[in-house]
Amino acid sequence: MTASLIITRPEAQSESFAAEITARWAEPLNIVISPLLRIIPLTPDIGAMDELIFTSANGVEAAQRLKIPDGLRAWCVGDRTGDLAKAAGFVPHVGPGDAEGLVDTIIAIKPKGRLVHLRGKHARGAVKDRLRAAGLDCEDFVTYDQQPQMLNKDAELALDAQEPVIFPLFSPRTATILRKQGPFCAPVHVIALSKAVADAFGSDTARQVTVAMRPDLPAMLTATVDALRAQSGHMG
Repeated sequence: MTASLIITRPEAQSESFAAEITARWAEPLNIVISPLLRIIPLTPDIGAMDELIFTSANGVEAAQRLKIPDGLRAWCVGDRTGDLAKAAGFVPHVGPGDAEGLVDTIIAIKPKGRLVHLRGKHARGAVKDRLRAAGLDCEDFVTYDQQPQMLNKDAELALDAQEPVIFPLFSPRTATILRKQGPFCAPVHVIALSKAVADAFGSDTARQVTVAMRPDLPAMLTATVDALRAQSGHMG
């Protein structure tokens, strides 16, 4: 049997994750990219700002698309978002990997001026409200929508079979969308970015749920490869 890895992030992020896994895994593996969210760009009137907050790669893309001047300090949720922000010309200050931890970091440093959070229509962490409650000047703007999608045919075929399926899940909303499309015939192992993601998926639809050691991309890659190794040993 060959395990299937179904990646449900938006297309570009799924392809990047697949490439990272392929570089780390030499054994047979069926990789299926089946985004459960479709990103729809929005164009709000943002106005002036002193610093930016990015809680996703899509926020960085929105800043470029909306032609926000580069050179500003950007508070970034994790390393990957920080790398993208730097490549876009911003000055990243990288947080611990989740929105809650990023807010704690910003509150501790207490930056001056107007903070602007570029976010999706569906967001967690109450970034603006928590920063305002701490006395900071913060606004948020919805710069993209995340519309739910059904699993594609390749994913359905993998889930209708008896071979194991591994799902790396990066957000509670994606986990909820996926859970509603179950139950599945295949034995499912979910790799969750955080406990919040694991809780959103629940335990009824998966044979196993593993929470990454840290809420960031490197930890998700490690946990996914560890799951593949464990499954390979089980099959072999």
